[in-house]
Parts: sequence; C-alpha cells; structure tokens
Amino acid sequence: MKCPSCKSDIQEENINIKADIAHCTNCQLVFTISEITKDHIDDGFNINDRPNGTWFIKHFNTTIIGASTRSQRSIPTVLFALFFLSSGVPLISTILIVKGEFDLFLLGIAFLVFFIFLVIQGLMAIWGKVEIRLDNQGGEIFTGIGNVGLTKTFLWREISSLKEERRGKKGIGLVFGGMKKVSFGFGLPAARRKYMFQAIRSIMYKNRWKKYYA
Repeated sequence: MKCPSCKSDIQEENINIKADIAHCTNCQLVFTISEITKDHIDDGFNINDRPNGTWFIKHFNTTIIGASTRSQRSIPTVLFALFFLSSGVPLISTILIVKGEFDLFLLGIAFLVFFIFLVIQGLMAIWGKVEIRLDNQGGEIFTGIGNVGLTKTFLWREISSLKEERRGKKGIGLVFGGMKKVSFGFGLPAARRKYMFQAIRSIMYKNRWKKYYA
C-alpha cells in the first residue's frame, strides 16, 4: 500500500485493517484504508468481456473506450416527439388562435426549444454514443452523434479519482474528481456504464497513468 499524499510505501506495522487506519511515517499522514482501496480494480474484471453496445480499441499509445446511448427505454421519448410534431403542435396552435391568445413569436420560440430538445433526445436514443480517448497526457471525452457533440478534455495531473455518482433526474454517471471535475456517461444503460467505469480504471491502473492508483 502507498501513501495517497507522498506515494511512499506504508510499512505493515503502520496498517491497522480492523480500525481502517494507516499511518505514513514519511509525511505523517493518517488516512482511512477503505478510501484508498475502494479505487483498486475489481477482481475478475475482463476488459474483453464487453456487453452489447460497448467497444474497446487500442491504437499505439491511445486507448479508446466507448458505449452506445441507445436504449429501449428511450423509444417512448422518440414516439412522443413524433406525435407532438405531427399532432400536438397543430392542435395547440388551433386552440390558442380560437381563444384569441395566439402570440406567434412566443409560441414559435417555445415550440422551437421543445422541438430541439426532443430531437436531440431522440437522436441520442438511437445513434448517440459516449467515447473516451486516453493517453499518457490525459483524456478526451466525447458525447454526441457521429462527429457532432460535446467534447471535454483533462490532464492526468488534474485528476485524482474516478467514481460513479448520482445526480438527481440525470441519473447515475461517471465523474473524474480532483483539481478539475469532469462528468460524463449520464443516461447510459447500467451495464454499459459499469463496463466503462471498470475499463477506464483498469487501463489507468495498468499504464500507471495515475500514481493515485498504484
């Protein structure tokens, strides 16, 4: 076991498993063992045993791990979007015109915003993906469709941990913590999210990209 602060080896006599406490004689840090060991790789994880809708690609010094956002649960959203566009808009517009409450500009803005939201949700439910590229310097996370979407970047020196986190209605996603917080993967089916979580930690640990995991 190594000290999370100075990375020095912790002597066996300074580790108390029962009390969940360890002491680093080099920097005098006292820390809980569970907080360190919880980030180690899960026993039995096989990065090549991938659930449907995930991929793992190795290119020289770059590793790509990805997952599709396609989900059967999103089909109702797509159907509702189609119904809304074909029936809902004309119906609501007609009612407002009859009542004399029709404001073309405001109604147009409202429908446009809602339309864009539904289109994005629908397209992500069918063709969306979350993909992370890792190398010796850091990583790049892409969320979107094809080459169109949002990209987040980070450097390893900015990151100290990776965990699963629940954020209200967004559900459970993955979050890099440290000097810079980077969140991604919210909305992914559980099996794909779990695979990405374990695969990323496995690659980080194997390549020693983060001393925190050593």
